[in-house]
Amino acid sequence: MKKLLFILMLTVSSVTVLTSRVLAQAPPPASTALSGIGDESTYYKFASLVRSANMDATLAALGTYTVFAPHNIIFRNMSPGKLDSLTNDPAKLALVLKAHIVKGKFAKADIIKKLGLGKGKTTFTNILGEKLTLARTKDNQLLLTDAKGNQAYFLNYDIMDPHGVIHGIDNVLDYGK
Repeated sequence: MKKLLFILMLTVSSVTVLTSRVLAQAPPPASTALSGIGDESTYYKFASLVRSANMDATLAALGTYTVFAPHNIIFRNMSPGKLDSLTNDPAKLALVLKAHIVKGKFAKADIIKKLGLGKGKTTFTNILGEKLTLARTKDNQLLLTDAKGNQAYFLNYDIMDPHGVIHGIDNVLDYGK
C-alpha cells in the first residue's frame, strides 16, 4: 500500500511539473489591433473603427506599423451621413483606415531624422500603396499630406502599441481610389 501511495504521489508530482512547464511555454494571448489606444484615449474612435473593420489580420501581417490616427473630435464633427455610410460599408471603411497606416515602426525621432535627411520633407507609403508626404512647416509643425492633397497636422506623438506606434493627427485622410 505504501508503494502504491508513493507511485501515485510521484505520478501526480510529475504531471504537475510537466503541466507547469507546458503552460510556461505557451505563447501570450494575441493583442487586439491598436491595443495601445485605450477606451479613454483621444484616439479611441479610430481604434474602434479599425476593430469593427476586422483589420486585426491586416495589421498582424504588417509585422510593425505606424498609424496616423485622427482625433475623436474629427469623427464627432463628421456629418452623421458620412460616418454612417463608412461604418455601413466595411470595404470602404477599411480603405479609409488603411490610408492612415504605414508598414514599419516610425517613432517621432525616426520621423525627425528622415525629415533632416530630406531637408524638411519626406515620404511614406501607406498600405494602399499611396504616398504620404510629411513636411516641417515654417512654424516647425509637422504636416502630413495624402495623395489627394488632404492635410493633417500632428497633435500627438509616440503612443506605443505592442506592434507599432501611433501618432495623433487633426484630420481624416482620404484614399486615392
